[in-house]
Amino acid sequence: MSTDDPGNLFRVVPGPPRLALPGLVPVYDLYVRAGAELLTQPDALSAELWLSAQLGELGSAAPDQAGLDKALGDLVKVLRRAGTPGAHAFLAAMAAVGPEDHRAAAAKAASDLRGPLLPEPPAWLGELGAAFAVDACSIQDGTLDRTQYLVEYRYPDGGGHHGLSVTLSAGLPVQLVAVGDMLGMRSELRRVLEEGEVVVAALPLGLASETLHRAFSELAEVPRAELTSPFHALLLFARHRLSLLP
Repeated sequence: MSTDDPGNLFRVVPGPPRLALPGLVPVYDLYVRAGAELLTQPDALSAELWLSAQLGELGSAAPDQAGLDKALGDLVKVLRRAGTPGAHAFLAAMAAVGPEDHRAAAAKAASDLRGPLLPEPPAWLGELGAAFAVDACSIQDGTLDRTQYLVEYRYPDGGGHHGLSVTLSAGLPVQLVAVGDMLGMRSELRRVLEEGEVVVAALPLGLASETLHRAFSELAEVPRAELTSPFHALLLFARHRLSLLP
């Protein structure tokens, strides 16, 4: 256990990690400190959105996927070395709902952080990544050349009702929205339906999956710099939620 930092509660391997992008150490250190915010999140949904926003910042600054992969690999090493409760939670979250290619490394790093002073993990930690899709619909505004797809999710205990809204234009995702208030969303849909502003159609989950997966596969061809910061902030969350569709 490190004696340099009272917040470092776990066994860590001595010596600095070997990094692919050592020039980003100040950035990685900011993420280590931000890990304390993760421990304050009230539920699994908030934690998953927090992680998506954090890694979205890294993604928006990366020149390409190869550069992002190097940075993510470094971040796992730096969090493991930090050994704080926030770093442990950060790694556990990455292992559950982080970028797929980095989940195994994050899981191993999280398991390496252990010690007698390990605090009780957040109650929501076991729920990360466990949401499941329950319903989907398409929302079409006849005045716009866009279609909004809304997929609803719940957690295993039946709570945490939320949605992912993906707006497509010319087959590409142009807007992502995480909907935390599904009751309010349904009320708004009823209002615009009554006023004849939109057409809402129920959508089988399989069809929603096919449509959205095709759209996101085409998104890979869009230059990273053309995606806005709000889009990057929800990209990881959206990709995880789409992976839950049949």
